Amino acid sequence: MVRFLAFGIFFLLSAPLAAQILDDSTQLVYGPSTTRYLKEENILYNDLTFINLDTSVVNSHRWSVPEKEEYKLQDLGVSGTAIRSIYPVLPVIIGARSGFSAYAPYFRPVSDFRYYDTKSPYSKIKAAIGGRNRTAVDVGFNRSDSSNFNIGIDYFNINSDKQVKSQGKNDRLVRDEGYDAYLVYFTKKRRYLIMGNFSRMKTQAIDQGGIDITGSTPDYFDRDASVYLSNASTEYLKKNYHVYHQLRVNDGFQIYQTFDRSYERSSFNDSNPVAENYFDTFYLSEDVTADTSVFETISFENGVKGTIGPLFYSGYYKYRNYTFHYGWGNEDTLDFSNLKPAQDGIEHYIGGRIRYTFTPEYKVTGGIDFNLNGNQRLWGNVQFKGLEAKLVTQQYEPTFMQKAYLGNHDAWINNFKTIKALQVDGGYTIPFQKVSFIKPEASFTTYTNYVYYDTAAMPQQIDGNSAILTFGAKFRVEPIKNFFLEGEGLYTTVSGDKVEAFPIPELFANLNVYYHNILFNGNLDMQVGFDNHWQSDYFAPDFRVTTSQFFIQDYFNVPSFVISDFYLNIKLGHAYVFFKFNNIVDAFTKESYFAAPNYVGKRALIDYGFYWMFFD
Repeated sequence: MVRFLAFGIFFLLSAPLAAQILDDSTQLVYGPSTTRYLKEENILYNDLTFINLDTSVVNSHRWSVPEKEEYKLQDLGVSGTAIRSIYPVLPVIIGARSGFSAYAPYFRPVSDFRYYDTKSPYSKIKAAIGGRNRTAVDVGFNRSDSSNFNIGIDYFNINSDKQVKSQGKNDRLVRDEGYDAYLVYFTKKRRYLIMGNFSRMKTQAIDQGGIDITGSTPDYFDRDASVYLSNASTEYLKKNYHVYHQLRVNDGFQIYQTFDRSYERSSFNDSNPVAENYFDTFYLSEDVTADTSVFETISFENGVKGTIGPLFYSGYYKYRNYTFHYGWGNEDTLDFSNLKPAQDGIEHYIGGRIRYTFTPEYKVTGGIDFNLNGNQRLWGNVQFKGLEAKLVTQQYEPTFMQKAYLGNHDAWINNFKTIKALQVDGGYTIPFQKVSFIKPEASFTTYTNYVYYDTAAMPQQIDGNSAILTFGAKFRVEPIKNFFLEGEGLYTTVSGDKVEAFPIPELFANLNVYYHNILFNGNLDMQVGFDNHWQSDYFAPDFRVTTSQFFIQDYFNVPSFVISDFYLNIKLGHAYVFFKFNNIVDAFTKESYFAAPNYVGKRALIDYGFYWMFFD
């Protein structure tokens, strides 16, 4: 294995250089400079400013989702497991929602699709191989068949073996697997354009319930530590079909339509629940647990839009049809069949968007989304060179999972009010020297009638107002040429009613200390350094496997911890390689950190991987 790895890395790094040595006078016609992309937002706003590929080697060692999001997400300590945002995030959808959110961050939303203008075939292969059999793979292919037709496909998976109570290699804990595809077609002069995409993701997770602490004092960091569950598993499936098309009359007037069809299914199973040291309630059966819920939606948005000088405008009507299937919806337990909320419905929206562009660096954007049942979302963005500010105020529905649920081990029926929220955030970038900057930033969020899951993992609504204030700064400085300090520090305070419903570390910090240079006449791009994260102690939410919901708890104060990773990132031509030694602190102390109550974080492990782009 070591020889194979060494040969593979040598081949990966030497191939681009060999090609250059063989014909140093030949210049590649196609490459990153000829491969650009747009997102649907660009088309919607009539902004055809193409985005170039990011070819920087900086931070290419960050391959897990929490690392990419700078640890502002909490998972269960292993790549691919259930995950949530530590800081407040308001939902974009103000109407009916499923509440299946624990694995949704691994799904590619419509807004993230890149529609490429490739000039030539463009392919990518990205792989990360982590210690204890943790892997991530992303493979994509894009092709412009002609000047007005583009297609692309992508496949990804995240696999992680059990890190505790494992029976050996390939004793899988979680597997996230997905694929998606897109196409774009437009006529000459872009009078008519159609673009569409399809995405699918399935998560299969073995639920261990965390390390069992009911017996003798547990050794949390023992690989053979006991866990609560031996027979439980979760499966989450999400699919989405999306189409956008428009007819251009002139710059000032276009007609457009979007179509979306989505499907979500969340299942929990346990083949022998009575034998587990986890469940204290059995509503349906002591022999087996088989709980499944399904949420489906179909929506159409029909609108007009246009650009008149520096002003963009749009107005639309949106129709949305939804159905939620309770797996045990016809059961008489708790009179659920009669008391559960309506499982299907139709929503009607009207809304619009506006943008005024003074210059590319100075623009104001806003919009309103109004549901005819009374819910609404009003938002606005301001970009004035170094200043960025955003405001969102909205009223939205609690999720179906929060309103009612019946499973073998959990049940509730609630008559919750709509939730109101206001969020204001912004920052101002102050550049100095050549590449250095400091960016003071702040975020303020208020909730009225907020819904959360209490210490019994049951949904509750706060009858009052709550506020979360976070402020701090991002920065990058170059004290010595090619040596950088880059990071962020945040302070958070929660006030108002039921502050314990908003578990957030008071202090949060990231610091990346590295050397970055481009050597050998621009042929070798290298970054080496230490990537560090620290956060203060707090009562991090626990995870209820039966409902796939994070809930507040008061029995386990997750201690403050430091994660320090040593890494080396190399780019040669279109090939990237990284090596990383995770959690150096654990290598010396033999004690890792806690990602969640009774869930241990990543250990002192070695990761490596590569990323290769092809343009022929």
